[in-house]
Amino acid sequence: MAEPPHIAGLVLIALVMFLVGWLALRKQPRAVKLFAAALCIVGLGYLATTNAPIDFVRLVFGEQV
Repeated sequence: MAEPPHIAGLVLIALVMFLVGWLALRKQPRAVKLFAAALCIVGLGYLATTNAPIDFVRLVFGEQV
């Protein structure tokens, strides 16, 4: 079972990735947006296997998390 900081980190990273992707690709065809979403999901899957989300949450919210 994943720790709460790990899940919070993945959610925070996902929100940033999808927001930046949507802003950058808003005038692109639907296929390009779906491909970008698939790449984001693959990236989140990779990050789920590392401790990077925990480090990111501690950087953003401090050591109390």
